[in-house]
Amino acid sequence: MSDEITEYWMKLWPKETPRHIDYDEISLGQMLRNTAETYPESQAIYFEGFQMTYKELDEAADQFATALARMGIKKGDVILIDLPNVPQFVITYFGIVRIGAIANPIIPLNRFTEIVHQTNDSKGKVLIILDILYEEYLHGNELSKMPTLKDIILTGIAEYLPPMKAKLGTALGKVPRMKKWPTKVGDVNFHKFQDFLTRGLPIELPAVNINPIEDVSTLIYTGGTTGLPKGCMMSHFNFVVNAQQGSTFVRTQLPKVEETLGKGGMFVVLPLAHEFALSIAMNIGVYHGYKLVLFIKPPAKLSKILKMIKQESIAFGPGVPTLWNKISQDPGSIKYKGKLDSLIACLSGASALPLEVKQEFEDITGALIVEGFGMSETSPILTVTPFHKYKENTVGFPVSDTLIKIVDPEDGTKILPQCPNDNCDDCGPDEAKYIGEICGCGPQVFLGYLNRPEATEYALRKDSKGRTWYYTTDIGCIDHDGYLHIKDRKRDMIKYKGHSVFPREVEDLMYLHEAINEVGVVGVPDPEVEENIKAYVSLKPEYQDKVSKEDLMEWCKTNISAFKYPRIIEIIPELPKSVVGKILRRELRTKE
Repeated sequence: MSDEITEYWMKLWPKETPRHIDYDEISLGQMLRNTAETYPESQAIYFEGFQMTYKELDEAADQFATALARMGIKKGDVILIDLPNVPQFVITYFGIVRIGAIANPIIPLNRFTEIVHQTNDSKGKVLIILDILYEEYLHGNELSKMPTLKDIILTGIAEYLPPMKAKLGTALGKVPRMKKWPTKVGDVNFHKFQDFLTRGLPIELPAVNINPIEDVSTLIYTGGTTGLPKGCMMSHFNFVVNAQQGSTFVRTQLPKVEETLGKGGMFVVLPLAHEFALSIAMNIGVYHGYKLVLFIKPPAKLSKILKMIKQESIAFGPGVPTLWNKISQDPGSIKYKGKLDSLIACLSGASALPLEVKQEFEDITGALIVEGFGMSETSPILTVTPFHKYKENTVGFPVSDTLIKIVDPEDGTKILPQCPNDNCDDCGPDEAKYIGEICGCGPQVFLGYLNRPEATEYALRKDSKGRTWYYTTDIGCIDHDGYLHIKDRKRDMIKYKGHSVFPREVEDLMYLHEAINEVGVVGVPDPEVEENIKAYVSLKPEYQDKVSKEDLMEWCKTNISAFKYPRIIEIIPELPKSVVGKILRRELRTKE
């Protein structure tokens, strides 16, 4: 096929934003170092009143990196981070990547079986975990099921709270903690985070040669339609590039942002273990010299986010449509209308942004929201809607040095033309000519899946010009103005409260229950949560009438993350299958 790409988006491309950028070919550790040298006294972290400057953050990352090296950690070793949005996440992440080791964030909601899979798949050697997460999900379980794991570093919420708040909160029981920390379990050694830092001792970073383009900095585990989560291998350059792409897109279209560098703030409500927050909130925040205002979890009253925006001069932040909507609906938010001069813009992702949600949030805050499209494999930004040329129900144009194409969904060998119709919500009777699989190409595209050569070969394909394309499995089209439209979600993916839930992953976990014979998981439309998660189950003969759906539900709550266990379970005699024995989810969805 012809591999010529027509850049349909150039018709309305914002002229102030360059299509090509000279990128800093540096490691993530060097990116932090550059910011610390430029803005040493600027605030890097704000957490419940605790503050840390960029000079202090850079030194803490060095201290942690030194401690890892003394422990024997070398370039390429995998270190797992199971932490919510606390200062320790930022310190450990940059400490890990600074010595060429690989950071492997774990979603803090993950249960034991999920942690075991991620540790074993990545051959993780060290786990940094919040004490209360260890107590809830690992304590009392067989750590020997993770044979490569040799050390666990425990840390507590109170360690980075202001002294008075930490003391009173701990005494009154308002700061949760694990009262007795283990020192050794089997062959696994335990360490205290603060003891692990080399405060007062000389910083001795090993001489490590990091190739930013080729070396893996981070493993981001993502679910999929082909089984348990896979590790996306992200290079240092992937993330540095995406930070520059996002920064350039914002700074050129909103010149006011330039004045906030080294002074402004970034709200971090989404979990840093998700790439959306890690890349957009943390990395762009560090690149801009912003204060990262960390929320360990979304506050009960979401108007508190607006309070912090005003108090800490926050300029930017990423979020999902449900967050913007809940902030707008909070009765306490209206009092901040006209008072949030520092907030310039927000980036929305993960699911479609309704126009009314966008307008209500912008009316209260005075800031602009634009919508982006991407995924873990693309660091994550592929496309963003221009700030001054927003178009409803689209995800905009590819960012600098990025191309997109629409290919036939059958085998991806034919590039489809743009849709010529004015209303791309209805591409007309010839829509098959224009709607297909979305593919992206750019320096932010990942290196491949860890230990999954076949999945990598399917996802990453080179064209005749030597360009590597990522086949997203998302379906869409490019309209007559060059805007990208998303027509369908990844096949079978369920959107629950903004989370991407992959049925096959839930099914694989449910098969660990001894009574389950077959299981099929589908999304059920529910206006409260977008889609609810429903599991159809057939039982093995010996468990008929002995195991109830309530029994299965209790097991799922214990063994599967809170955002992906099925909310509805129906036991049926047999699940529908194809002639080759594949369970037909489409028939299960039809039942709904």
